Amino acid sequence: MRRNTSISLLAVGHACVDIYQGAVAALIPFFVAERDYTYAVASGIVLAASILSSVAQPVFGALTDRWAMPWLLPVSTLLGGVGIALSGLSGSYGLTLAFVAISGVGVAAYHPESARVARLASRGSHSAMG
Repeated sequence: MRRNTSISLLAVGHACVDIYQGAVAALIPFFVAERDYTYAVASGIVLAASILSSVAQPVFGALTDRWAMPWLLPVSTLLGGVGIALSGLSGSYGLTLAFVAISGVGVAAYHPESARVARLASRGSHSAMG
């Protein structure tokens, strides 16, 4: 039973951080309509989130390969959500970029550690990890 609970919690956490990543693109129409951002400027927010997340994830992968960091799972999930929430509340473009970047770091930090924990929880079962 413990194995299924761990895998289920990891799946829920993974769904959350993936929703946070997708929320960046979903916020673009809001930013354009409410903040008068041009589409070019607003797309820079998506680009920043994607690039930062892509660059940071291998760094977190190297760290979690070296040291177990199970605390990173709740912290990164929280960081991703807080970043997205604050990006919707911030007034300036710079703050919006910073909050989306924080969310991107949270998303990037979650994936390597969750893969490590999923491998342990599934006892090497590929179907359980999938």
